[in-house]
Amino acid sequence: MSVQADEKGAHNLPLIILFGSTLAMLFAILFISVYDQQLNALVDQQAESLVDELAKTAFNSTSGGLYYMDLPKDLGGSTYSINVKDNSIFVVNILSGRRAGVSYSALVNSTITVEDENFLPGGRIFFMFNGNTIIISASPITASPDKMIRVSATEPPQFYHFSKKSPKEAAAIVAAYFNTEEHYPEENLAVLAYTWESESSILVKIRKDAEDIIMRVTGSENLTKIGAIENWWVVVSLEVAAIDDNFNWMACPSLENAYLTGWLHAPEAVLKHLRSRTWSRVSDNLIVVVPSDAKIQASAVTTKVSTYPAWRVQFGDYVIFYQMLPWWEMENTAGFVFQSSPELKPLT
Repeated sequence: MSVQADEKGAHNLPLIILFGSTLAMLFAILFISVYDQQLNALVDQQAESLVDELAKTAFNSTSGGLYYMDLPKDLGGSTYSINVKDNSIFVVNILSGRRAGVSYSALVNSTITVEDENFLPGGRIFFMFNGNTIIISASPITASPDKMIRVSATEPPQFYHFSKKSPKEAAAIVAAYFNTEEHYPEENLAVLAYTWESESSILVKIRKDAEDIIMRVTGSENLTKIGAIENWWVVVSLEVAAIDDNFNWMACPSLENAYLTGWLHAPEAVLKHLRSRTWSRVSDNLIVVVPSDAKIQASAVTTKVSTYPAWRVQFGDYVIFYQMLPWWEMENTAGFVFQSSPELKPLT
C-alpha cells in the first residue's frame, strides 16, 4: 500500500508544480493588469484635475485681477499639452506615455482669448478678465489701459493743495466721503466741513440728498517703518456721530470736484489697479497676487520729505501704501507713489 501511495504521489507532483506555476502566472497577470489600470487611472485623475482647475481659475479671474496656475511637469508620468477649443473649452491632450492620444476637456461659460500659447509643463499659465473676455497667457499679462488709474493733465484743484498742507485731515475726509452708503459720482453728495474732535478723531460734515450727516473718523498712529515710510496714521473706524453741532467747523475744498476731475483715486480703483498688475517679491522673486478681498484704508504716510495722504492695502503679511492723489508733474519736489512690506516690484 505504501509503495503504491508513493508512486501515486510521485505521479501527481508534476501536476501540483504545474498547477502552482499556472496559478502564480495568473496572479502575476492579474497583478500586472490591476497595476496597469491603476497607472492609467492616475493619468486620468491628474488630467481631469488639471483641466477642471484650469476652468475654475479662469472663472475666478472674472472677479478681476491677475490669476495664475503652476502647471505639473507631467500627468502620471505622461507628457501633455494644453490648448483652447472654440474659445471656451480647455483641452488637455496626452502626447506620450500612458493614455497617449486621450483628451480631457472642461467648458468655461465665457469667451477665452489666448495671448501666449506656449504653455509648457512645469511652467505657469496666467489669467486676466478684461471685461468681455478671459485672457490666458504663458507669460505675465500686461493690464489694458482701461484697467489703469488715469491721471488728469489739468492743473490740480484746491483739494490737492489742501491735502499737501493737511494730509491727515484730507485722509479722514476722503475716508468719510467714500464710506457713505451707495456712493456714486453722480449722487448728490458733498463734503461741507471738518473739525478735530480729539487727538485721534476728526468729524466730517457731509451733505447727502439735502441732509447733513456728521461722520466720526478715528485714526491711529503707527511707528512701523515700511520702505521709505518713517511712520503712518491710518483710519481704524468710521461711524455716524450723533452729537450736538456746536464745533468750530473749517470749510473743506471741493472733494467731489477733485474726484470727478481725476485728482483723487477711489479705493475701488486703487484695488483694481493693484490687482491688474503682476507683482514680484524682491527678496525671492515670488509672484504675488493682490486678492479681491484685500483690506483698504485711508491713511497718511510720513517720509523724510513730507507727509502724504495714501491708501493702505493689507492682505496676509503684505502691506501696500499707494498714493491717494496723483502728484502734479509741475511740483518741484517728488510726491508719494508706492511703498510696500515685504518689498514688491511690478513686473507688468
